[in-house]
Amino acid sequence: MNQMTLKELYEVGCSFESSVGEGTKSERARIPKNSSRITFDEDLTNNIINFEKEVKFLVAGEIWCPDYQLNGAVLKRFMDLNPNFDMSVITMARGKKYLEAILNIKDAKYPLIVVLDKDFNILGNFQERPEIVKNAASFDDIKLDYYKGKYLIDTANDIWNIVKNIK
Repeated sequence: MNQMTLKELYEVGCSFESSVGEGTKSERARIPKNSSRITFDEDLTNNIINFEKEVKFLVAGEIWCPDYQLNGAVLKRFMDLNPNFDMSVITMARGKKYLEAILNIKDAKYPLIVVLDKDFNILGNFQERPEIVKNAASFDDIKLDYYKGKYLIDTANDIWNIVKNIK
């Protein structure tokens, strides 16, 4: 099997906006709706704004996926607050073929977000949904709230908890 490095995967990816542009009208319409539901507290906002190191989000996901629509919007907010954050989106197929092997993960959940430093060193990863949602006793009990964006702050906090430990 041929291989790709994290840098090569990042370079072959596209911007969040381009990935959104691939969606249907209704899929594209969910992004501003999700974005309008993102509310960071003052501490998190200031932490992101004042973060001085460069961070790259390599995302394996696709616009038709509701989890991508939600969590991609959170990453976009990081980028809107601070130009030191950047994102490249690759297909889930590339994620399965290359990222899972690089991360030594079998059957990853998507979107798969790999948080990288400026030199493409792995800081951590985020799979599909925030931890609080994954650990819920019953996803069915919170599904509607999740898809309405009530857990977007939890995605942001999970991502921040990876980012803040950069050396």
